Amino acid sequence: MMLFALLKKDFLIVKKYVLIMLVVIVLIPPVMRWRTPEFTGVFGFILSVIFGVFMLLQYVSLKEYQFPKATTLLCATPFSRKAIVSSKYIFCMAIYAICCIVFELETLFMPGLGTSDIKLFAFMFLIVSVFIGIYLPIQYKFGYEKTKFAFGVIIMASPFILPLLMRAGNLNLNFLSMFSPYLVYGGIVLIGFAVLAISASLSIKIYDKADLA
Repeated sequence: MMLFALLKKDFLIVKKYVLIMLVVIVLIPPVMRWRTPEFTGVFGFILSVIFGVFMLLQYVSLKEYQFPKATTLLCATPFSRKAIVSSKYIFCMAIYAICCIVFELETLFMPGLGTSDIKLFAFMFLIVSVFIGIYLPIQYKFGYEKTKFAFGVIIMASPFILPLLMRAGNLNLNFLSMFSPYLVYGGIVLIGFAVLAISASLSIKIYDKADLA
């Protein structure tokens, strides 16, 4: 219940931008399909996840930075710092789940985007977990002001860098066909959860030592 209340708080913070970001998430896959047809809608899905998760997370972080007293008061309530940090990770995963649902619906109405499957969602979950796993501890350590530009550059550069990486990628994963698909994708998801768990533990330790006065 405590985590749900904190999650609701984060969504209320971004409520003005949820509709805008939803439109962006919907439009990115077909636009990128037109721009990079060789990747069908996969590139668009990856980009929509990056924009959806990180832009909304950045906005929450911005508001918390602008109103530091609100965070201090929140920590003075029964909400523990552990719960506050954990809610950020859940918030990111909730946005990712929304991106998956939106893309799944888009592929039903726009066959040109390709097909969405467990493989795509599992690999993207791992990628998001790694990004979030690196980003949040750094932000808790150095603060929003010192980290916003670096990650802002990553977000803005991703539409240009990702196609180059995907065209250059020659990673051979054929050996995975030796194993059951459920075992492979289940393992990928478990690795993603492990990354998030380790990252959350580190973020909690950093935030516990933070002086919010």
